[in-house]
Amino acid sequence: MTRKLGGLGSRWWAQGLNMQEREELRCCAGYHGAVISDLPLHPQLLRAVDELGFTEPTAVQAEAIPVALTGRDLIVCSKTGSGKTAAFLLPTLNLMLDHDAPKSGTRVLILLPTRELALQTRRTFDAMARYTQIKCGLIMGGEAFNHQAATLRKNPEVIIATPGRLVEHIEKGTPDFRDLEVLVLDEADRMLDMGFAIDMETIARACRTQRQTLLFSATLSHKGMPGITRMLRDPESITIDEHRQGHDSITQQVVLADDVKHKEKLVMALLEKEQAPRSMVFCNTRKGCQALGTALKAQKLRVDFIHGELSQSERKQVMNRFRSGQIGILVATDVAARGLDIEGITLVINFNVAQSGDDHVHRIGRTGRAGQVGKAITLVSSNEWNQMSSIERYLKLRFEHRKVPGLQASYRGPVKLKKSGKAAGSKKTKARRSQKKTAQPKKSGGEIGYKPLKR
Repeated sequence: MTRKLGGLGSRWWAQGLNMQEREELRCCAGYHGAVISDLPLHPQLLRAVDELGFTEPTAVQAEAIPVALTGRDLIVCSKTGSGKTAAFLLPTLNLMLDHDAPKSGTRVLILLPTRELALQTRRTFDAMARYTQIKCGLIMGGEAFNHQAATLRKNPEVIIATPGRLVEHIEKGTPDFRDLEVLVLDEADRMLDMGFAIDMETIARACRTQRQTLLFSATLSHKGMPGITRMLRDPESITIDEHRQGHDSITQQVVLADDVKHKEKLVMALLEKEQAPRSMVFCNTRKGCQALGTALKAQKLRVDFIHGELSQSERKQVMNRFRSGQIGILVATDVAARGLDIEGITLVINFNVAQSGDDHVHRIGRTGRAGQVGKAITLVSSNEWNQMSSIERYLKLRFEHRKVPGLQASYRGPVKLKKSGKAAGSKKTKARRSQKKTAQPKKSGGEIGYKPLKR
């Protein structure tokens, strides 16, 4: 069976097409027909990729790898699950194999927003660099600082790092980036969301000025993105998929719910009905995540939960158990929504409606990856309808409504809808709200709204 590093590929780089012809090819013919072996990569890399069982590049790999191999700065916008990791690992590894530099310091720095994504990228690096002598160091929070300092003093050719911890080392003067050839900013929008803009600038200033910078992001519309893109020199921009375009391989459904207890019953029923080998359930809060995980465990389900307040070792243990199949259901907050690539997740349930369209996209992106199919089900209570409607407008689609036999909600949806899809409030309700805003507080010592004089 043909496997891809994330989707479908293109052969424009082998055919010498110009930008306009490339766009026409994308629109008219898609990305069918490409094979990994056609990419101008070192034989040791092609051997590793072949043994991983991949034969076709994804669209983002087929577009980005040839440009990255030229040494040009690159901005890539592509939705989650499209194969971005291989799109920057393969050309950077190829650079080091083609141009040996035995006496140099660190040559490649890969910056990522979370520890989970850093660990995942390290695993992918190890698989793709298995037939090379290239070594990699991992710098992230939750691990021993002194041990990491010793790793940095050895000047590994590649460093994979999270921004906060790397800045701590830079302030101590431990890393040496004077020989750095490539800086990779992966999930740049997520790093901005997490408040790492200043850290990213600090890290970029510590790197050699004459370098190649590769920026990968699911969206370029973040308000902080212009400040980050200024780090690049005359970059080529590649947009494969608008991040807000729905994943065609994912069926998106809505189930109406009354309250938390009703949602718990719905989750159990949906998990039983779908019989997915691996499922993820997303909650908005740590407390809700832990409560739902505990409730599902009480039903003897193979489940565990992960959120930002667990220690790094605890999070690592949970993810290893989920990845190995010891547990089949992972309840998570949005800390796990970005970047994680676990094979075989066919079902995502949103216990709570996501707080933004981007968060929703990244949650459902845990399934339907690499051309596979998946299903995303969002449980919606009355106070979440408008937020769900906003996400539909953001994605420019309508979710399919679904009913679970025996567990239909008393809430049937808004009585009236606006053109936007949001609930239309009654005139009486609007009038009462208006009265509350304009009403003046009574100035009587015993009435609410009046502060008596201190005596």
